[in-house]
Amino acid sequence: MTTERLRELLAAIARVRTLVVGDAMVDEYVWGRAERVSPEAPVLVVRCERETQVPGGAANVVHCIQALKASVGLCAVVGQDAAAELLRARLRELRVDPVVLLADPHRPTTVKTRVVAGRQQVLRIDREERAPLSAALANQFDQAVEAALPGRQGLLLSDYDKGVLTPLSIPGLLRAARRHELRVAVNAKPRHAAAYRGVGLLTVNRLEAEAIAGHPADDSERAAKAATEIQTRLDCEAVLVTLGAQGAVLREKGGTVTHVPAVAVEVFDPAGAGDTTIAAAHLALCAGSTPHEAAELAMLAAAVVVRKVGVATATPEEVLAMVG
Repeated sequence: MTTERLRELLAAIARVRTLVVGDAMVDEYVWGRAERVSPEAPVLVVRCERETQVPGGAANVVHCIQALKASVGLCAVVGQDAAAELLRARLRELRVDPVVLLADPHRPTTVKTRVVAGRQQVLRIDREERAPLSAALANQFDQAVEAALPGRQGLLLSDYDKGVLTPLSIPGLLRAARRHELRVAVNAKPRHAAAYRGVGLLTVNRLEAEAIAGHPADDSERAAKAATEIQTRLDCEAVLVTLGAQGAVLREKGGTVTHVPAVAVEVFDPAGAGDTTIAAAHLALCAGSTPHEAAELAMLAAAVVVRKVGVATATPEEVLAMVG
């Protein structure tokens, strides 16, 4: 992609309005230094210096979209706790509209706590509930999504397998998207993959592709085979399998398979790269790009993010800087 085309695409993305639906959470970081081993067990002692909390999961996808200057709303489910209030406050600061966070008193807001010593993540603690929503809350949630769809170009389903997106709820969301003629993208979890039949863009990482296809996808050739099987089986417009430092493999409807190389950068932290990939690719398609252009933009945005410590985002200026 030329620099001129990239500028055009980023400008078009700024006019996109989309909606993210899925599993929102809080990413919490405990930052410190590890200077000794505990006398109680063979583990590091991390001396805490500061703590931060940022939107995670579907809420981080929203943050990634907002950073690329598109307009975005969010529909998700949280608990009745301090983490939910923190998430609402952060989303208000980002000017996300609408913010629909339905409260479920029977589950906590998902919180992922990462302990980082220097630049190295040494531990992650997850607090979560993965049970599906109750029938009453699921019905309320579907109505909230339907009300938020008019006037948008896209719907992005952010599936972290925390109970919001299930094989029972996904078909209704896809039917609603078709009624509103929206471009649909999803980062799919393997056990829900069959429910995403017919979506515009499905993204998975290598391990997820292996789980869906049932065989290794540990190099571009095997990943291409897995992407082909997934695209054919699910009848998606395009399937993007991300391979970390090896880039990604794109399979389009009609048979075209392309290896999209990663941008060579020093990787500090891969956290959040998947969210950035799906956000950038989805926005590009909503803005009128080809699937290959969308994949190229996604690789550029992901390269920006992995150079940063912690779950991060990429701005249009940072993306442009990746191509000089």
